[in-house]
Amino acid sequence: MAGVALAGIKVVEYTTMVAGPYCGKLLADLGADVIKVEPPEGDPARAFGPFPDDKPHPEKSALFLYNNTSKRGITLNLKTAEGKELFTRLIQWADALIDNYPPGHLASIGFNDEVIQKLNPRLIHTSITPYGRTGPRAQVKGDELTLAHASGLGNLLPVRSVDTNRAPVKPGGFQIAYQSALNAAVVTMAALIGRGKTGKGRIIDVSMQEAIMGLLRPGIASSRYQRATWSRVPDRPPAMGRMKTSDGYLVLGAVEDNHFRILREMMGNPPWMAGDQWLNMAYRSHHLMDIAPMMDAWMEKQNMKEISEKLAKQGVPIGPINSIKDVMENKQYAFRHYFTEVEHPATGKYKYPGWPYLMTASPPQVSRPAPLLGQHNEEVICRELNYSREGYRQLRKSGAFRKIQR
Repeated sequence: MAGVALAGIKVVEYTTMVAGPYCGKLLADLGADVIKVEPPEGDPARAFGPFPDDKPHPEKSALFLYNNTSKRGITLNLKTAEGKELFTRLIQWADALIDNYPPGHLASIGFNDEVIQKLNPRLIHTSITPYGRTGPRAQVKGDELTLAHASGLGNLLPVRSVDTNRAPVKPGGFQIAYQSALNAAVVTMAALIGRGKTGKGRIIDVSMQEAIMGLLRPGIASSRYQRATWSRVPDRPPAMGRMKTSDGYLVLGAVEDNHFRILREMMGNPPWMAGDQWLNMAYRSHHLMDIAPMMDAWMEKQNMKEISEKLAKQGVPIGPINSIKDVMENKQYAFRHYFTEVEHPATGKYKYPGWPYLMTASPPQVSRPAPLLGQHNEEVICRELNYSREGYRQLRKSGAFRKIQR
């Protein structure tokens, strides 16, 4: 019988944009009671979009709606004494606190590590920052572009060639933030399990740079210890990686010897790659560029989906570069019920991406849509923090939930 993995776990999420909110979403969709704390003006993601019909609206940002499912949401003005008092009580209420503000931000508003530890010695405090809370780069700002290159991922991306002055690029979207959030969610759950044995809380320091470096450790190790370069020139692996077909692009990774043999057979064993030396990875690493023009010419005659399916059925790593329409109509995603429908009071019903895993015993689910701005102020303050209705009305008058006009 299916269960709820994180039932009974209480989380305060004090985050913005993607990394912190997605970490909170992963916990919330597994049943944790996550309360998202926003400033009175709202999470900046509310203004980021994309929006239905390209009309900006604070309740209709796809980025915000996706990353904040299954949560309750409140607004707090932490510049007021009343707002700080409510945040104090939330920390005492919670099992875990997630924040992705810069190091020192919480301390600047009166909640340094020592204060938080005294308020709740059992609290698991997960901090997600570009370079970690300590070290020479702790105070350095970081975003998807700078972290891609600071982590080494830039070496796998298109680079400047001799003939162009193209600026460095980053992966599409917020891939670094999502990967970092996944790391943070897993280690937060592990820490909660560990607390069951020790009874003590702890601080989890997630460096987004290190999270991505963890994905690239073979290449980093090779570069460091073998003094080898793993940069791609000019903008992709020669005759591998992104390749053009007759009707689109695909990504090919026939790097292993057996995969290259299958590819060669699919190509009809052309004479210009017939020798046994081509089945040796070390040889190919130095000579693949010699036959790249012929490989590219062959691939440009192929249908993207047909060649992808043929090679994939034989175990060769390959995949089409899909449009959004292709993704939404993908038969594999439909078969695995990857997309889930969520109805939101401001946007109506849309399909949302699912989860990066499946669990039979405790499957994730969206228990509620992303909160409207301040939607659960009264519910949380009165039910979770035990304020009376009159006490809540006084807090509203004080400016605890809104921006005070000066």
